[in-house]
Formats: sequence, C-alpha cells, structure tokens
Amino acid sequence: MSDPTDSSKNGNLMQPALAYEDAKEMAESDDGDVRLSLARRGDIQPEILYFLADDESPEIRQAIASNGQTPMQADYLLAKDIDARVREELAEKIAKLAPELDPKTQRKAYDFVMKTMTILVEDQQSKVRNILSDAIKDLNTIPVALVKQLAMDENDSVASPILQYSPILTDDDLLKLIWDGVRGGRLKAISRRANIGEKITDAIVDTEDRDAIASLLDNQSAQIREETLDRLVEQAPGVAIWHKPLVKRPKLSPLSLKRLAGFVTEVLLENLLDRPGLDPEVSTAIGLEVRKRMATENVLDDTAPDEQDDLATQAEVGKLNRAGKLTEDRITTRLHCGDREFAIHALALKADLPAKVARRMVLSRAAKTVVALVWKAGFTMELASLVQLRLAGISPQQSIKPDDNGGIPIADKELEWQITLYLDENE
Repeated sequence: MSDPTDSSKNGNLMQPALAYEDAKEMAESDDGDVRLSLARRGDIQPEILYFLADDESPEIRQAIASNGQTPMQADYLLAKDIDARVREELAEKIAKLAPELDPKTQRKAYDFVMKTMTILVEDQQSKVRNILSDAIKDLNTIPVALVKQLAMDENDSVASPILQYSPILTDDDLLKLIWDGVRGGRLKAISRRANIGEKITDAIVDTEDRDAIASLLDNQSAQIREETLDRLVEQAPGVAIWHKPLVKRPKLSPLSLKRLAGFVTEVLLENLLDRPGLDPEVSTAIGLEVRKRMATENVLDDTAPDEQDDLATQAEVGKLNRAGKLTEDRITTRLHCGDREFAIHALALKADLPAKVARRMVLSRAAKTVVALVWKAGFTMELASLVQLRLAGISPQQSIKPDDNGGIPIADKELEWQITLYLDENE
C-alpha cells in the first residue's frame, strides 16, 4: 500500500489516508474486520463507500449508513435495507443533515435527503419514524406531504412531535385531523401547540376528550373563548383534572369564578382569591364560600368510632395498601366525600403509627402537628393543606401554607419532634 499523505480522525486516533487502489483492495477483502475499518473511515472515496453499502455484513452496512461521507445515492439504497439497525443509523444521520440543508442553495443535496426521508417515513420500525419526526418537528423547509404523513402516523410517539410543533401544519390541517378522529396522545399534542386559535380550541373541546381538554386549559397561550370556558366550568365539578388549570386561566367570567369557588379544593380557593384584579363582588362571593364550607364541614370530632366500623375501615385501608392503591389521590377523594375515618386510618398506616395516635394529632387542631402527621405518612403539602382544613377544622387563616416550591415549610427535625409529642412510651 502507498505511504500516507493525509490523515483522518476516527475516534481518538489519526489514521493515514489511503490511496484509491489500496481502499479498493480493502473493500474486496474476505476479512470482515478489514472492510469494517474501511467503512468507518472519513477519508474514503465515495465510490468505495457506495460499493460497501451492498456488503453482506449488516455491521458494515450500519457503519456506511452512519458515515457522513457516504454518497447520498448509497443512503437512498440503505433506506430500503432489510436490517432495521442499518435504517436506524441512517435515520440518525439524516436527522442531523435535514436542519442544515437550504433547499435554495443546496438543491441537489436537499432533494436527495428528502427522497431518502420519504422512504424512511414509511419504515415499519416506529423508532426510525420517530427519529425523523423529532428531528424535523419545528422545521419549515420540509415538504408538506412528508410532514402530513408523519402527523397522521398511527404511533403517538411519531405523530405527537409534529402535531405539537410543526409550523407547516395549518389550522385547516389540524381541524381536519381533529374532525377525522384524532384522539389520545395525538390530540393532547395539538392541545399543547403554541398560540392555537379559537377554532382549534373549540374543536378540541367538542371532542369531549378530558385529558386533551386538561392539556388545552393548561396551555396559557391557547386562545379559548369566554363562552367555551363557561361551558367547561359547568362540566368541571366531576372532572378533577380540569380544576387547577381552570383556576389558572387568565380570562374567566365572574360567573365562572363563582361557580369554581363552589367545588374546587381549599388550596385552589385561595388561588382564586389571589387572582390579580379580582372583582370585589366575586371576591366577596368566594370569601362567603370559604366561610360556608368551614361552617358545614364534616371535621373529625371527639366521638369514638363504632368498633365494628373501625375494624372494617382498618381492613379496607390495609387491603388497599397491600395492593399499592392507598395513594394520595384516593385519600383526597375519600376526604372530599366526608370519609374522615378512612383518612385517619390511611394516614396512620402510612405513617406507621397507631390509629389512636393519628386521631389525637388531628384532634389537637394544631396546624404544625397535623402537617407533621401528613409528612410522616409520606404525602405532600397539598394533602396537608386539605387535612388541616377538611379533617382538623383549622381555619384558612391559621393553617400552614406551602412554601414557594409547594413543599412543607417546616424542618424535618421539628416535624419529627411533633410526632414524639403524641406518642406514649408503650406505643
């Protein structure tokens, strides 16, 4: 072989450049390792790489697919390769190339890449399609037909990036997709698009897909008509996942604000009261709702529970815990339904405390003690806020509020000390 006249980087090593005849001899070698080392080089003539694109070894074809020096004609052939890994490697390379190509100044290269991509977007492997979708999701230089094909992909992970970000999809495109039955993760992706207009948001609401509507409400850039928000507020009492994003919507009618005050949690009631520019009449109505709840709330009382009922509750809580279903959401729901004994036993079990200790802590009506119980049970400040108000009957003014990050604003050492105050030596 000829003496090296140049060098090429491969990993951390510098390789001597190869003359054409030497490279051709290596490409025809019976030794697969020789051909593989050649396929990985970045200083090989295009026709040699094209020749290796048809190699019998999938590993060599993978190396050719990932090689940035491989001629585009070879890439086009590899897009139809029988080996999925070869196509994945090619998709990764194409994904890096596509954003850098200018269809005006690099027309030939652009056309070849798009031609190759047109094959890959029909690949049976969703991973290949997903690589492309993620790479071109926010590009405006991709052919419309190719973008629409990815947007209609049956796999959510492929379609969703395009549906959420692609600037090529028009409102008419999105409306047609919604009217044609796009649902689930793909509809949620549309709901999360930036600055979607009222036609799109109305169409999403008309689907009655609760998860997608929740994503839409959480999208602060989405333009939602006041009438549409009023309609959602009317339906919201039984849809808990809408409550928080509804409360956070910047434009709500006075009527909707009053309605929300009637069914959201105490924490969200406080968020309503903290809204800037709140109408005095609405503020008064929300304040009355807070006082009404406090006056009629089923808080825990000193009456000892019926022994048989207490054993049944203890058994139910234990069964749910063993099944991994004794969650914060379940306790919250049962507490909203007025099931105080369930909440006591659940907190006691999760905190590894006797139920009578948990009961004493709640009946103390001391905010710090109640928060300590919920902390010991391993739950969040959101539940601690609810337990203070709904179970212990602590007024909103005297309750402990979350810190700026939504966490418990008390040191662990202090919380642990609160627990010990309510433990007898034999407990």
